[in-house]
Amino acid sequence: MFHVAIVEDNEKDADVLISCLQKYSHENSVEIEYTHFQNGLLFLQQYHGEYDIVFMDIDMPVISGMNTARSLREIDPYVLLIFVTALARFALNGYEVGAFDFIVKPVQYNFFTAKMRRAEKKLSSEKRTKLLIKTGEKTVSVYEDEILYVDIYNHVLSIHTENDILSTRGTIKDVMKTLNNAGFALCNKSCVVNLRFVQMVDGDDVVLTNGERQQISRPRKTAFMQQIADYYGNKKINLGRF
Repeated sequence: MFHVAIVEDNEKDADVLISCLQKYSHENSVEIEYTHFQNGLLFLQQYHGEYDIVFMDIDMPVISGMNTARSLREIDPYVLLIFVTALARFALNGYEVGAFDFIVKPVQYNFFTAKMRRAEKKLSSEKRTKLLIKTGEKTVSVYEDEILYVDIYNHVLSIHTENDILSTRGTIKDVMKTLNNAGFALCNKSCVVNLRFVQMVDGDDVVLTNGERQQISRPRKTAFMQQIADYYGNKKINLGRF
């Protein structure tokens, strides 16, 4: 299933897009769920990272499509953004906000189909799970496979990626519910590591590919080592000394 947002103030233009989505869904046996927003402000206020594709008009009241896209990218740098506009010259500036493509109005189904096939191929090739992390007054998008580890101190969760540390409120139990089936394992009661970034086990420490170490608690060691073995299967990993 693909989740699609349509951000379009013109009802007739929105109806054309909805009709195209319904026809594409029927002809290609693809389940598509869509939501229509009448302006960019409503879209941003209700955005929770649930969409795979966003069709965005540029010329809208309240907030323009380009400014909406800039705000969207602060929240989610990954969602596929396709501009739908009569102002083709402005759509060409889409690279500024990481637009995937654009469609010129009036929308014709054959052109729409070509764009959707490109988008579907892109999404199918990635198959990555995206999380939205509320940190302070901002919400930031991050892929699961970018997370090195998550730890907690004084009820504050820190999500460590290769390039950033995101802080939010929560519990390790919440983290495990979200990440337990995505190659993450609890090495102690305060830390969950991404097994894809495990370089070696050295004594009572797990060493990550960036050189950081996390302690493996004695109560967790047997289960943690088994999770590593299950994750890597026949792949070799340096288990160091233990």
